[in-house]
Amino acid sequence: MKAFDRIIGYASLKQELMQISDTLKNREFYDKLGVSAPRGLLLYGEPGVGKSLMASAVIEESGRPVFRCRKDEPNGDFVKKIKATFEKAAENAPSIVFLDDMDKFANGDENHPDAEEYVTVQSCIDETKGKEVFVLATANDTDCLPDSLQRAGRFDRTIEVEAPKGEDAIEIVAYYLKSKRFVEGVDPAVIARIMNGHSCADLETVINEAGLSAGYERAEHITMEHVLKACLRTVFEMDFHGDGQEDFLRHYTDPHHMASQMVYHEAGHALVSEVLCPGSVTFVYVGSGRQKVGGVTSYFRTQGMSLLDWQKSRIVSALGGPAAMEQKFGLPDIGCSSDLDHAFDKERELLSDTCINGFSFYSRGYSESEHLKASLEQAAAAEVERYYRKAKEVISTNREFFEKLAAALAEKKLLSAVDIEKIRGEWRVVPVAV
Repeated sequence: MKAFDRIIGYASLKQELMQISDTLKNREFYDKLGVSAPRGLLLYGEPGVGKSLMASAVIEESGRPVFRCRKDEPNGDFVKKIKATFEKAAENAPSIVFLDDMDKFANGDENHPDAEEYVTVQSCIDETKGKEVFVLATANDTDCLPDSLQRAGRFDRTIEVEAPKGEDAIEIVAYYLKSKRFVEGVDPAVIARIMNGHSCADLETVINEAGLSAGYERAEHITMEHVLKACLRTVFEMDFHGDGQEDFLRHYTDPHHMASQMVYHEAGHALVSEVLCPGSVTFVYVGSGRQKVGGVTSYFRTQGMSLLDWQKSRIVSALGGPAAMEQKFGLPDIGCSSDLDHAFDKERELLSDTCINGFSFYSRGYSESEHLKASLEQAAAAEVERYYRKAKEVISTNREFFEKLAAALAEKKLLSAVDIEKIRGEWRVVPVAV
């Protein structure tokens, strides 16, 4: 099935799609068994993950004529178009109706799913029952679609297409790298870790942006630094500026200068994460962004760490920024509100959803009383306070590593996982348990 070769990664999902395509193309084998082909397939997931590519592969390999329907007309005319599309498909059966971006057919939401367009699609599917019309649809958000439309008998298969992770992401990055002139040693796995959980479109854009930067610099090859800059620009909306290192170097030990606050804040995040989860920081950056000045520390969950330990380490790492300011300068970090929000939000989730401290805070599906809210806030504050002390302990017991990270960050403004690993190897790291 050559059409499916265009889909990189997603091995198990591809296998399921190939099976569906085979039921449409080779009916005789299934008729002998007395089984019917699925009547419909709904592929859903965030934009840019390859849903349309997968749908095209199913269509191409099935060998059936396809009748496409996409919202491109006013509401009244579009309802007529839906009906006409199904009528043509029935006249040319066996065939496929492809409903592209079906969740855009109406301007409804999860509270108003019974829009005329969806009712029309539903009735048309029912009317073509027994006429060998297979309905293939894609959607970004299924919440606005009526449950009755998504049920078995209309869409017998509903498949979520997630953003690529792990080996899938590595395969996709490696595929995009093939057509570019990269310097030797650029590891697709490192890029995949930085972009973990981002769509295929994001991966392609980052690789291409790296090439654009290299071309503008008249470089002979695309390097890992170009990739990191592209990640900053595309994902984190931070633009790397090579100038200004002197300012960082001159002021990064001054507690009242923004350069020092950014450097030690991000070094605190990175240091705490690396001590608790070695190899978890993909890169660190300090500098300017679109309408903002600050820094970014990018994380990746390492193998062998439980989800609970990872969640706890994220709270401590979030507090590593303000803890670093106190440890280094004895001053409060007045720019850490987002870190505190993250720490408190995650801790509330652990207490109420995971019940790590008992069941007294469990409230999912129930209205929270004022007493429960107050108790939860008090418990979360106590735990965050404990985690904050843990962040300071990590920094104080690994002071040399911390200072070396800060100095390197002030000098380069952008540290990759390779840079951090090199620094880590030069100093003795004292493990700290959460």
